[in-house]
Amino acid sequence: MHTALNYIRFCLKTCYIDYPNQLASINSYLSPAIEQTLFDTNAKYQGKLRLNSWEGLLPLLQTEPTIEAVFFYRLERLIFLDNPDNPLLPYLASVMRRRTGSEIYYSTEIGKGFNIQHGFGIVIGPRFKIGDNFVIHQGVTLGQKNTNSPNETITIGNNVTIFANASILGDITIGDNAKIGANSVLLKSVESDAVYAGAPAKRISMK
Repeated sequence: MHTALNYIRFCLKTCYIDYPNQLASINSYLSPAIEQTLFDTNAKYQGKLRLNSWEGLLPLLQTEPTIEAVFFYRLERLIFLDNPDNPLLPYLASVMRRRTGSEIYYSTEIGKGFNIQHGFGIVIGPRFKIGDNFVIHQGVTLGQKNTNSPNETITIGNNVTIFANASILGDITIGDNAKIGANSVLLKSVESDAVYAGAPAKRISMK
């Protein structure tokens, strides 16, 4: 797994020069992070790539910011669940922002099959819960409606798609199989199998 550590080492050089003593602490998280990212990537490409190894994943990490963002989220999430005080966490988060243009908080839970499409400008705030097969497009914000409102929580079910530049704000639940249209501003909960669009977003159809 030394090649994966070399990759992390290279990425960290962009924002953090005093990491060598900390880097070994993440070695045990690399294999599960890679396995999860391989699953996410194969799901995104619907099995067409059939990736099964770090060697297959690495070229995509180097050329596809959306895959790199997912990998760093998976790695940070595993570290956070085991040791929230690991000193590398904020620096890994900074690497994600700088290299991919996405900001995904590691305190948020995201299920398997995480699929970022054209990911620049994505913000997924802290302490949210998101299900499997989540598809998110560029410019999407999942965050608070009111400033300094830690009790506001976004809960998203399985097989949900959020299209470009939508904002999901406040204490909101989005049901399974829902879709949120581009440029929408969603301020209320969404039932399963519904399509919402507009600003403020309203239901426009049911599957």
